[in-house]
Amino acid sequence: MLNLITLFRLKLICWFALLVIPVCVSFSKDKRLSEYGYSDDKNGVLSLLGLLNQKQDPKLLAKYLSELDSNDFSKRERATRNLSRLPVIDRVFLQESLKNSTPEVSFRIRSILKQNNKERFDGMMRALSYEIIRGKHEGLLSDLFSSVEGREQYSMGGMWRSFAEASTVTANDKDVELLKRKLTSDNDMIRYSSVKTLLSILGEGSLPFIMKNITDKSPHIKWESANAFMKFQRRECLIPFAELLMCDEDFGLRWRSLESLRAITGQDFGYYAAGNAEERSVPATKWTDWLKKNLALAEFNFGKLENERTIVLFSGNDLNEWEFRNLGGRPGVIFGRKGQVPNKEAWDIENQTLIAKKGFRGEIITKRSFLNYEFSLEYKLLEGTSDSGVGIFAGEPDQGYLEIQLYNQRSGDLYKIGAAQIVTDDGNPLGFRSSKFKDANEEKWGEWNKMEIRVSDGQSEIKVNGEVQNRALSKDPRPSKIVLRNEGTGVKFRNLLLKKL
Repeated sequence: MLNLITLFRLKLICWFALLVIPVCVSFSKDKRLSEYGYSDDKNGVLSLLGLLNQKQDPKLLAKYLSELDSNDFSKRERATRNLSRLPVIDRVFLQESLKNSTPEVSFRIRSILKQNNKERFDGMMRALSYEIIRGKHEGLLSDLFSSVEGREQYSMGGMWRSFAEASTVTANDKDVELLKRKLTSDNDMIRYSSVKTLLSILGEGSLPFIMKNITDKSPHIKWESANAFMKFQRRECLIPFAELLMCDEDFGLRWRSLESLRAITGQDFGYYAAGNAEERSVPATKWTDWLKKNLALAEFNFGKLENERTIVLFSGNDLNEWEFRNLGGRPGVIFGRKGQVPNKEAWDIENQTLIAKKGFRGEIITKRSFLNYEFSLEYKLLEGTSDSGVGIFAGEPDQGYLEIQLYNQRSGDLYKIGAAQIVTDDGNPLGFRSSKFKDANEEKWGEWNKMEIRVSDGQSEIKVNGEVQNRALSKDPRPSKIVLRNEGTGVKFRNLLLKKL
């Protein structure tokens, strides 16, 4: 009887899991223009750019707006529908109209703005940018910039990054003069993209033009401009880095500025990047004062900075860069045994290859934390059912992390481990699992595959064998650690390299 009851309970748990897990799965996908009614090719790009750059008839907009306050209910409804159906709504115009509108008109305008919200425009612009990047569509920079100039400003995030990358892809030598002019655009995203694109075309020759942007009002543009000077070992980068120590907007900018200052100058004034403004003020002032006094004559070690950018996380001989943990960072409670010490026997090294041994479970986590980086590794699944994963955004055990699946034909799927706060590429919180974008492109099990993970200010992009398979965002973009998982089924790793960005 006891066995029958146990069997019944097991079946009940299995049925419950089958019912619940699909609800928890989030299917993220790469944004495509077809989601917004345009073809996924250059014609779709041109159509959307044409619409975005088409000036809307101010008389027609004024007519619709006046009809929103008509005494005729049917006219008010028709005007609301007409404004809602505009392919690309002028949000700035409508928001200005809110200031002096009646309660009825205000309600209708807010409904229109909600339907055509910023998130939708953000998604559409990212789909546009991704198609330019995918198709390598050149010669569209002027139209791309015009499509957002004069529109509502967006804060730093995925839209900025994809727009900047698309700008770099579509620009050519003929765009240099345009880029120089756009360095002073009122649109932050255009200035940011102009700095990065001009640098990609002119290299060190762009520095005289970018010089004005190292004092930019946007801390993100200031950082990119100073970073360009640092790339060519120019000391003009140092004062902007010191000023960014007091940036309240972005912890990541403070962290990167501090790392750069320490490496280049060899100085340390007790600055703590996570401190509040009052705690940061005194050491930040010491940095600035020291640089003003020594900037012209001091010897700076830019070479050390370059050497520290690339880190070999596995030498082929030891695990000195790693610590052992129980799987998922959990306390050692397995099959009722509490306080279990992480099993170092779960890992082995053979022929300069790291082996997650079959029959053992556990994980290793880097001793060091990283903010912005590119991490690459090669992995080999030893069986058709071999199961492992790479964790990013990891910290203390109770904080969880994002697992990137390593499994036959499913490498690149994402899993939420523990309390990690992750947003998938479609803007939704990751509940449990998010499938990869495209069909499997791995080599069959028993062969080596390569995974590349790029993390920038909490935004991650995952490539499998050179193809983008997923993206996700951490809600807490702070320095974090990397995890390798052993789920007991046999996996090999080699060439674990991390490059700081």
